[in-house]
Amino acid sequence: AAAADAAEAAGVRRPRIETVRGIGRAGDALIAIAEEKDAGLTLVARGETAALSDLTRWMVHHTVCDLLIVGSAREDPHAPYGHIVIATDGSATADRAARKGFDLARELGASVTLLFVGHPATGDLVMQDTIQVYGEGVPTEVRLVNGDVVEQILGGAADAGADLLVVGNKGIAGAKGFLLGSIPEKVIEGATADVLMCRTVVQLVAELGRGEGGIIERGGEKFAAFMDAKGALHVSSARCTHMGCTVAWNPGESTFDCPCHGSRFSPMGEVVNGPASRPLPPG
Repeated sequence: AAAADAAEAAGVRRPRIETVRGIGRAGDALIAIAEEKDAGLTLVARGETAALSDLTRWMVHHTVCDLLIVGSAREDPHAPYGHIVIATDGSATADRAARKGFDLARELGASVTLLFVGHPATGDLVMQDTIQVYGEGVPTEVRLVNGDVVEQILGGAADAGADLLVVGNKGIAGAKGFLLGSIPEKVIEGATADVLMCRTVVQLVAELGRGEGGIIERGGEKFAAFMDAKGALHVSSARCTHMGCTVAWNPGESTFDCPCHGSRFSPMGEVVNGPASRPLPPG
């Protein structure tokens, strides 16, 4: 009740606030409610000290949607975010986090610092493409950095005076370097700003625009989903029919590609390139 009163005092209309009583461990209850409500965002507090609370650390590892970690460092915790730092390496998964960061900045009238972690020689071109696709109308500064990923993200966010730091849960340093429990947790642990950790590998159906595909999750199983030009959703298994690896959406070619052996499937699951010989089964 106190939380609902605080939300209403912050400007949320009472009819839009629902209170739910969870059962069991806090993390399990929060995950269950997020799944039941098909939530796009879960919000948790950092904790009373600089270290993450047990609940927040558990959610970093197990969240089923985007996760906003709110701290107490801001002078006015009720003030909207005025400056957002988006950390990216220009990969397809990191682009999804950039898209969400720019959408939020546009809604709030905030400015953005786009922090590219990678080789500066290619960074400027990649970042200009990112701004052109996602950042139209948003005042944006580009910073190109290289070196230790965690140090560069935290240092860049502090230097830019970030109110909010946006990162993907995979892709900042490539698939091998950005494992849950390593870079995301270290960034969240060391950040003085609030942190929005975006789930970028598995998506929500609501995030898919017409002509877009992605990997969704239902009941713990991954599926390849495609929204056609008429707004109809087409779902196939995300397991490649060659050796069972999980495919990924390729926005440049509009195909589902297998990262293991190079098989490629159409948005509807038909085989485009082998070695797979059978289409993705309907989901």
